Order: sequence, then C-alpha cells, then structure tokens
Amino acid sequence: MSDFASFFLDQAEASPHVQFVYDLAARRIVFVNAAYQTVLHGSLKGVNAELPALLQRLHPDDLAYVAHYWARWVQNEVTDEVEVRLQTPGKPNQWFCLTPSYQEVDGRVLLGGTLRDVSVMKHYQGNADLFNSRKNATLEILSHDLSGAFIMVQQVAGFLHEEVVAPENSRIPEMLQVLEATSRDSVKMIRELINIEFLTSTNSDLKVNRVDIGAILRVPLDQLQLGQRLLGHHFAYTLPDEPIYVNLDVNKFTQVLINLVGNAFKFTPDAGHVAVHIAPGPGSVLIHVVDDGVGIPLAMQPYLFERFTKARRPGLRGESTTGLGLALCKTIVEWHHGTISVDSTEGIGSTFTVEVPRSEAVGSLVPAELVELDA
Repeated sequence: MSDFASFFLDQAEASPHVQFVYDLAARRIVFVNAAYQTVLHGSLKGVNAELPALLQRLHPDDLAYVAHYWARWVQNEVTDEVEVRLQTPGKPNQWFCLTPSYQEVDGRVLLGGTLRDVSVMKHYQGNADLFNSRKNATLEILSHDLSGAFIMVQQVAGFLHEEVVAPENSRIPEMLQVLEATSRDSVKMIRELINIEFLTSTNSDLKVNRVDIGAILRVPLDQLQLGQRLLGHHFAYTLPDEPIYVNLDVNKFTQVLINLVGNAFKFTPDAGHVAVHIAPGPGSVLIHVVDDGVGIPLAMQPYLFERFTKARRPGLRGESTTGLGLALCKTIVEWHHGTISVDSTEGIGSTFTVEVPRSEAVGSLVPAELVELDA
C-alpha cells in the first residue's frame, strides 16, 4: 500500500496541473504540488496565507456559482467538473477547470482537486462558437433571400405559361416549364442545405459550457438584424441588463434561436415585425420570439412540436418545410432542462417562449472563506 501511496504522490508532484488537498475542519491546505508555483505563481510554503487573495480574484459573476458547488462539495455531492475565472489586473481572465474529490480519513474531511488552466481552449472554443453563430445566421438569411427570389421566378414562369399564347412550334412553353422546375428545385435545395446544417448540429455530442446568454446570443442576433435590415424587413431584439449565466451547448442553442426566427419570418409579411426578447425569470432565463404575422390555427397548435407534424405548412412565400424543425428545437431545449411553448392567434401573430434554468441556485450558501473576504 505504501508503494501505491508513494506512486500517486510522485504522480501528483510531477503533474503540470495544480493538485491540492484541503482539510475542511482545519480550514487549511495540507498539500499542494509544485505546479502551484508555475500555474498560479504562488509560494508552496505560503499557500494558506495566499488563499484569501486568490479567492478575491474570482470573477464576481462566478461567486454564486462557486458557492453553490461548495455547498454540495462539502457534503460529498459533487462529481461534475467546475469552470471558474480568475481575474488579474491588466490581463485577460484565466479560465480554470476544477475536478473535485472528497475523502474522509480518520474522521477528517479532505477535499482534494485538480486545477487545470483551460484559458487557451476557451479562447479557441469561443472563436469557433462565434464563427458558427455568424455562419448559421448568415445561411438562414441567404436561404430566405434566395428562396424568395426563386419562388418569384417560379410564380412568374407559371403565370406566363398559363397566360401567354406561344406561336406554333415555339419552344417558349418548354422553356417556361424548365424555368419553373429549376426554380422549384433550387428552393428545395436551399432549404435542404439549411435542414442538413440543423440536423448535423443536433446529431453531434452535447458540449455544455457555462456562458452569459446575453453576450453569447448577441452575436447571431446582430447578424440576423443586419441581414434582415438589408432585406428590408423589421427585426429587433432586447437583452438583459445584467449577465445571466446558463449551461448551454452554444452551437445547438444558437441553431434553435435561428430556427425560431427563420420560422417567424416565414409566416410574417414583408411589412411585419419580428423581435427577440431575452429576460430574466425566477431561477431561469426566458427567450421570447415574437411576430405579428398570420398566426397559427388553433387546431394545429397541439401538434406543432411533433416530428413530421401534420401542422406543417408552406411559408407565405412558398417556403417548404419538413415538419422537423420545431421538434428538433424542442429536443435541444429539453436537453438543456428547459421548455418551449407557443401562444398564437390567427391574424395577430405568434410568440414562441423558451425557458432554461440558470447555472446556479440564487441565494445558495456562501463558503465561509468568501464571506470573510467580502467583509
């Protein structure tokens, strides 16, 4: 057994990540490895004296989050990893991932953990999320614009085919048929491209991170607002005044937002309005997608979120639908422990509401260390 203990101790000492053991009763760190000096730039001998200053560097928005997990950790209820930010004046925030552990030894409660600096990963992940948000919003706008143009060509070709009397042996009817079929196939191809993008996002593994939902969704909302303005449509959005943190797979959740906004424009005339309002709820955040379009018949509403729903119908400009979009939205929202609902009246418009829980319980117990530091 001593050989095993020596082996794991040597492993901890050689680790590039901070390894520590905290005695809960004594309220002291009883072990920390050499990585503490290189990762957090502290002194091994002075680690306990430095702990209050280290805790003071926690990002203010993370305090309630840390408090929530601390209250569970000391009861041996935490198995999940925890991500927090440390502030350093004049420098970007450092992101750390804490893998906690709990052990009772001779009546003493020891809280152990591994602290990994994941700042670089967060930077590249943030850039990837930003790229995907902009790309998917742009695809939705382009699909709407291109589909509208092809549908117009299809309708004009159909009108000419019926109204124009072509000379004998003329190829005009044949050419109009080709134009009509090509336009119809182009619209179908464009919508299939968007559907494939949505399905690809849905079928990938869930990658959840704790994020400020307003800051994250501002990017695709800005993109949608710019694109719809260029198309001559009315689109607006509002965000919370304060940060609201939720656990999201950013790419998947952004797709839900884009899908709901795209659906709203499908059933709203060009002179109509679509808006997104993100607001705090009790222990949650609410996302309302509001339009003043044609509304949804009451008989259709119970079936909206079913796969291949019988409530599917073409958009005002002839946009096709698979009957899958809202069902996939519901699935993704439920993966985030949330709900999606609709309130609609024919001739007045529709409001789709998504509600997801915040990442921490407000009012949870604050660790004694944090209380003392705040005093």
